[in-house]
Amino acid sequence: MSRVVVVNSLSLDGMMQAPGRADEDSRGGFYRGGRAQPCNDPVMGAAMGNKDFYRLDGAIFFPEQALWHSTAAASLYNQRDRDKARRLLKEAGYAGQPVRWITTKEYDWMYKTALVAKQQLDEVGFKLGLQVLDWATLVQRRNKPELFDVFSTGFTFTADPALATALQCGWPGAWCQEEKERLMQDLARESDPKKRKALIDRIQAIFYEDVGRIKFGDYFLLDVIRKDLRGFRSTPELFLWNVWLSK
Repeated sequence: MSRVVVVNSLSLDGMMQAPGRADEDSRGGFYRGGRAQPCNDPVMGAAMGNKDFYRLDGAIFFPEQALWHSTAAASLYNQRDRDKARRLLKEAGYAGQPVRWITTKEYDWMYKTALVAKQQLDEVGFKLGLQVLDWATLVQRRNKPELFDVFSTGFTFTADPALATALQCGWPGAWCQEEKERLMQDLARESDPKKRKALIDRIQAIFYEDVGRIKFGDYFLLDVIRKDLRGFRSTPELFLWNVWLSK
């Protein structure tokens, strides 16, 4: 018996961290070329392989979270526009400054997404230096903005949108934006579902306007269990309470 459960989205983080270098344009993130994100199908395909295990969706919350799933700014996801990427780089005055991307092979999908996305971004003019680290070193380094520019990561299912790690100012990469922070506070206080959805729509629009991070897509895990296992439920977070063997 097996079930596929959506648990994660994959993203490129750090778009707003470590601002202030003399050669950096911080207005749009990633030298403004962040808006011209990688073509996500080959990126997700490299990470997960079979198409049954990933989905291209630009929303910051999963379609399964019907009250929160938004299509705001959806046209900015997965644009596949190399010419636009080159134009944005030129407008930003990007002159080939190296971009340090840290990743790890200890989470295979982190390394594979970085490898494929790097190839695509190199094609449009970015100069990406891929630094492959052990996981412990990456976790330490991503908290020190002076040691990296971007990193690939994943985010799990969140029980409440106001608690979403990917939207927090304190998450490594430091996506702190005044209107977004205010809206997140409003979201935490609001209980009306329709009003919460309107707040999420605006937060997602800012997500794409400000390029706080780049979402690659959603991925799924496969749970495989024995026939005689009872009480197990496929959920985003694994738990084994009240689970037993029938023998």
